[in-house]
Amino acid sequence: NQNHSEHVLPMIDNLLEINDLSLGDIDVIGFGAGPGSFTGVRLACSVAQGLAFGVNIPVVPVPSLEALAQKTNRDKVLVCQDARMSQVYAAAFERIGDIWVPMVDPYVCDPQDVTIPAGDGWVACGSGFVSYKEVFETSKKFSIPILNGEYIRSTAREVLKITCRDFLAGKAVSAEDAIPTYVRNKVALTLDEQVSSR
Repeated sequence: NQNHSEHVLPMIDNLLEINDLSLGDIDVIGFGAGPGSFTGVRLACSVAQGLAFGVNIPVVPVPSLEALAQKTNRDKVLVCQDARMSQVYAAAFERIGDIWVPMVDPYVCDPQDVTIPAGDGWVACGSGFVSYKEVFETSKKFSIPILNGEYIRSTAREVLKITCRDFLAGKAVSAEDAIPTYVRNKVALTLDEQVSSR
């Protein structure tokens, strides 16, 4: 939102200053690439690109749903984030070593259409399970444990961990090749749709 765009660069400057660093000391920049808020992921990408261009360093676009899976410290995670407009972003990951392998690629759907991957040992997390709690509580097909509390959204710590891992593995990209991840083409409801959804 507008508040984020006004404060993000001063926050970065402050972070560098308190750690006695300059932007030239940085090897790579990671950012939450989405899916998520259309404006938020565009802002994150543009800030990362601008900073990286300025000092000629690479960028790691970190999938937002993978970052939340990282936070759980579990091995099989179904992530479900509120996508607004009565929908969710969902994906399923299995940890193999220190790599999160997508078992189900990110998709957008109505909450009742989220599916549990095959096999045992899955847990679920994300804001979608809070926003649409009643849907999941009444669903007979949804029977895996849901982690709440701190597991509703990821933090910079998870983005940093994935950024470092991918940078060391040679998976960073040039600033010009860093792009957000979108899984939904429609980003807003029409006025009629807004009225009918109330």
